[in-house]
Amino acid sequence: MNVNFWLLKVSRISAYVLLVLSVMYLVTGFSMTGLYGMHRFVDKGLAAYVHLNLHLPFILFLLLHCGIDVYFVLKRTFTK
Repeated sequence: MNVNFWLLKVSRISAYVLLVLSVMYLVTGFSMTGLYGMHRFVDKGLAAYVHLNLHLPFILFLLLHCGIDVYFVLKRTFTK
């Protein structure tokens, strides 16, 4: 199996991780503010802790996912 196969798998997995992180970011943010009744699902203190610690994983997975996809776009563009 070549490197492109594994890069594609990592890109897809990172997309799912980003989806989960985005939902967590929204839920914890709404829980902290009490909007849409989300404070019933997550305690305000826990929501604040999780929300404030999601920045680094979100940025890392976003850079990983976008970086791999940009690589594939550039590879398609310049190999024609």
